[in-house]
Amino acid sequence: MLDDFGKLLDDKSIGAEVVMDAFMPAGAVGSSEILLLVRTVKEKIAAIRAVARSLMRELKLPETSQDFKIKKFCYGSASLIFCTVSGSAKLKGQKMDLLLIDEAAQLKECESLVPMQVSGLRHAVLVGDECQLPAIVKSKVSDEALLGRSLFERLSLLGHKKHLLNMQYRMHPSISIFPNLSFYDKRILDGSNVTQAGHEREYLPGAMYGPYSFINIDGREDRGRSKRNMAEVAAIMKILRSLKQACIRAGQVVIVGVICPYAAQVEAIQGKIGDVKSMRPLVLRVNSVDGFQGSEEDVIILSTVRSNGTGSIGFLSNRRRANVALTRARHCLWVLGNAATLRNSGSIWGELVQDAVERRCFFEWDDGTGVSPAVSHGTRMVEPERGGGAAAFDICDALGSLQLA
Repeated sequence: MLDDFGKLLDDKSIGAEVVMDAFMPAGAVGSSEILLLVRTVKEKIAAIRAVARSLMRELKLPETSQDFKIKKFCYGSASLIFCTVSGSAKLKGQKMDLLLIDEAAQLKECESLVPMQVSGLRHAVLVGDECQLPAIVKSKVSDEALLGRSLFERLSLLGHKKHLLNMQYRMHPSISIFPNLSFYDKRILDGSNVTQAGHEREYLPGAMYGPYSFINIDGREDRGRSKRNMAEVAAIMKILRSLKQACIRAGQVVIVGVICPYAAQVEAIQGKIGDVKSMRPLVLRVNSVDGFQGSEEDVIILSTVRSNGTGSIGFLSNRRRANVALTRARHCLWVLGNAATLRNSGSIWGELVQDAVERRCFFEWDDGTGVSPAVSHGTRMVEPERGGGAAAFDICDALGSLQLA
């Protein structure tokens, strides 16, 4: 109503005399057009005043300018209050019926107990994923003493029933099939929105840039506490430049996330990119796996970094961290890494490489001269190994076309 009133006053035909007449008790003397305008303005004012009086009666606003009284009024009048678990300490004295804690599996037990102190609680619902990142506990003593466990885990151990939310609405089925098999025992179903043809996007030509692929890069990790792999950095930059040009031609905006498990790799990529605004129309974010917890992007480029002759991958072998990294993409997930190192690691990443081979989603990156980075001419698809590989591909291909039970 205020917006409409403002537009009325913006009308160039309304002069100051019309506005003044609208506030006069008697009608204005003038042309019929001015009288009509005055009547319209008066009607608007009267309606706005009526709504304001009604709000004042119903809200019963406190007649005060003191912050603590205003806060008390807001807390007492609100139906819903959103806050962090530590911020809930400010709700002391306020009565609540229901407590809902999101990302509960990532909280330490002592953190979850803070909102539990709110008075009047009759129900508490904890929502989280035990298969993804846990709470951060830097103390080895505390970790060994299980003091870093979440209340979410503790309740499970005590026999409280868990309810699985078994429908995912983010990932293209080609992306979700491996996490579903590896982390969730085939219990997750694909939502109807992601199984529709419209959920599949082709941002770059070539099979390597499909919804799901592993790109084998023969690079070497740098020595040091935090690892980096400049061969993967170079490949990522080529892919990003190709995406940028494709988006400019198509006139579309694409949200891209580059995930790296090591800070040194994140810094190396950020250094090559410079100002992320220069990558527009790509909306680009480069961060660690932990930094992407809870996020989702159109395209995820995952750099695994590790490349050595011993199969050593350090904390990359953490299954929970791998789950987070592999489940952030909506439409495309492109994993970059050294297949030999990951296969020899005896970890979930070896399983991922084998999965990509069996599903014919494994490609060799060719960084030869004269190869256009905008297309997949610089790639070679690796066929499944003999002795069951083809059969495994047929099974995976069939699974990819079905909703998993």
